[in-house]
Amino acid sequence: MGRPYVRLMGFLLLGTAIIPFLTYLSSRILLGEPLGTHRTAFLFIIVAPILPLALGPLLRRLEPIIDAAALRQSEFLDSIPDKYLGVAIFTSAALSLFLELSIIRWQGTVFELFAFYKNFSLLACFAGLGLGYALGSRKLIPLFLAAPLFCWQFALLLGLRYGLAANNRISLKMLPFSEQQNMGLPSVDTLFNGTQTYFLLALVFLLTALAFIPIGQLCGCLLEKREKLSAYGLNLAGSVAGVLLMFVLSAFWTPPVVWFLLAFGFLLAFHVWRPRPQLFGAVSIILALMVLAWPTDPRWQKIYSPYQLLEVGQDPQGLMIISAAGHYYQRVHDLARSNHNVDSDPNLKSIRNYYELPYWLYGHAPGYVAVVGAGTGNDVAAGLRNGAQKIDAIEIDPAILMEGRQGHPEHPYSDPRVNAVVNDARTFLRTTSEHYDMVVYGLLDSHTLLSHASSVRLDSFVYTVEGLREARGRLNPDGILSLSFSVMNPQLGRKIYRMLQDAFDGRNPVCVRASYDGAVIFLEANDRQLLLPPALLQKTGFEDASSTFAAPAVSAAAVSTDVSTDVSTDDWPFFYMPRRVYPLSYLLMAGLVLALSLFIFSRFLGGRPQFGSVPFFFLGAGFMLIETKAITELGLLFGNSWQVIGIAIIAILIMSFLANLAVRRFTIKRVSVTYPLLLASLAIGWWIAHTGGLPSSWLGRIGLAIVLTSPMFFSGILFSTWLRSRGAISGMMAINLVGAMCGGLLEYNSMYFGFQFLYILAAGLYVMAILSELAAFKPKVLPVLAGTE
Repeated sequence: MGRPYVRLMGFLLLGTAIIPFLTYLSSRILLGEPLGTHRTAFLFIIVAPILPLALGPLLRRLEPIIDAAALRQSEFLDSIPDKYLGVAIFTSAALSLFLELSIIRWQGTVFELFAFYKNFSLLACFAGLGLGYALGSRKLIPLFLAAPLFCWQFALLLGLRYGLAANNRISLKMLPFSEQQNMGLPSVDTLFNGTQTYFLLALVFLLTALAFIPIGQLCGCLLEKREKLSAYGLNLAGSVAGVLLMFVLSAFWTPPVVWFLLAFGFLLAFHVWRPRPQLFGAVSIILALMVLAWPTDPRWQKIYSPYQLLEVGQDPQGLMIISAAGHYYQRVHDLARSNHNVDSDPNLKSIRNYYELPYWLYGHAPGYVAVVGAGTGNDVAAGLRNGAQKIDAIEIDPAILMEGRQGHPEHPYSDPRVNAVVNDARTFLRTTSEHYDMVVYGLLDSHTLLSHASSVRLDSFVYTVEGLREARGRLNPDGILSLSFSVMNPQLGRKIYRMLQDAFDGRNPVCVRASYDGAVIFLEANDRQLLLPPALLQKTGFEDASSTFAAPAVSAAAVSTDVSTDVSTDDWPFFYMPRRVYPLSYLLMAGLVLALSLFIFSRFLGGRPQFGSVPFFFLGAGFMLIETKAITELGLLFGNSWQVIGIAIIAILIMSFLANLAVRRFTIKRVSVTYPLLLASLAIGWWIAHTGGLPSSWLGRIGLAIVLTSPMFFSGILFSTWLRSRGAISGMMAINLVGAMCGGLLEYNSMYFGFQFLYILAAGLYVMAILSELAAFKPKVLPVLAGTE
């Protein structure tokens, strides 16, 4: 085990030495500076390969040390008494899933790239755990390397984020996926511009996978010491406990240092109980926690909400500004009537006009207003300034709402007319019985995904045709809907225009281009064609952009621009994709994941990893797709809040646990009935999704939740039943995780085909699992002798 670790660490040393200079050089080139002015950085990149060569003899001396320590670790695990074995299996499974969720969340707080593409981090964890399970039966388990490898990753990412000046790391703000747009974050347009991003992704993937290999070995080794179905049940129960622990910590807004303190504490408990291994583990953990807790920029207050990292600071005027993962997110304005600077400052006056234009167009003081995406309170304050009698302010992130209460100079949330609601906007509008004179969408833009297993963003289901129809359903007959958005290009503006047309019976929305953050205000009336008075445009100095987004053809000034778009729906909720195109750039990312996984696996072939049989691969791939589909639809059904998503993940794991319990309790051996039940549950789920779902009553929601999670129960029956008659459980878990990796990559097909397609894809994978199992089952046939000699 020492040799592959040492060789991979040599590669990682090389990458760690190169990435800061590569990032710096790429950033300066993006700023327009010639390459020749930065010869030193370029020269260092050229000579960096000498570093691992120079350190090669020292690294090779580590090989026998690693092997000896890994052997002692294996012997220690073998010495665990039988009465504590169940607790050890349970705890190791909880540790693995809790660490997985922790590293995925943490990476998204450092660079926004990981917040938008958590699936990448998940696949890295799966690669490491899968290989670790495959090596679980080996007698060398270098568990002591996990904490130093996590520390290495912490130092690398935090060093890049805070060690380089903002202009020297702008190249890492470029996202490698061109199909989806991102507010304020450009996409990679050439392979050269994406070199540093792909290089960083490769380093993070390898560091994450390498740290999870010994954790997977720990879990696999312990599973082999107990009866298979009992061990698997404890593994599932521990996984539920890991999710619950993260759920509780998220509820208290704890920072990453608390997550990893708990995780590393459990990890240290599995180290060899001797002074030197315990001391090495403790020192590694302390160093890792010191890196995490190091004060990086005292000017910004860090708040770890259940959704994201919020960094709260002040602008030159002393007003609050919020960043998410280092990227501008929100700011507050003092636009009160008592602030006379607004009338004398053209910029402030333009900002106030932007917030108040919907109310001026409404014509008189509204009675009841709903503000969707209320944030820190700018839109709420605008409603109060214009005489709103009552306002429901809906904001999904409680931390942002808290900052708005404390830091907004107009104190809108302290007004008795305001009812602050912490909820998903789509769910609130669907379930409330109130009707409004105005529904005002703020500049709603999420900086994170719905879950670690999905490509859907937190706000995606707010911006669908069905979501806008539900918002219209909450309007009074003479009410109006206002939707503001920073339109990054004509395609996105055209997309919003078409979605509002579909939601309002084909009527054309009014579009006003404001002079604030590139925003366009889209407005619709519930019962009439809304008209934009020229006097209002003259008063605000804004531009009527209705004709710009109304015509599918482009203007003469931009003849070559293609503004054809596809509207977002609940089945295809990719609002930031103007067109439904196959995500080819994601194929490049999938290729990188597969290449890196094969690279790591090839390094460990000498350890003779044991992977299980093919049916478990297809079960893992199918399960991953159905899990993604279930989390997405349960979020749409009950609300895309962090609590609902956490409960959905726990419910899915509990269904698998109940399946395992049923197989053990009722000694199920023949599963021929389970095959049609599994496929039928998928077909029913697809049919319900295709026909628009069950009624929105509580009974209908519970019924749909059962339908969405029932495939996990039936696939769990297959997994546990087949597991009983197979070889090593660690090998079956390994191939199952590799299948889950492939399922995670196949999930990207939803970006073109829609989420209903995942049912069909999962059904195909489960059919492959059944067929491969039937093909592998060869009953013994005894020859019948017709006579005797």
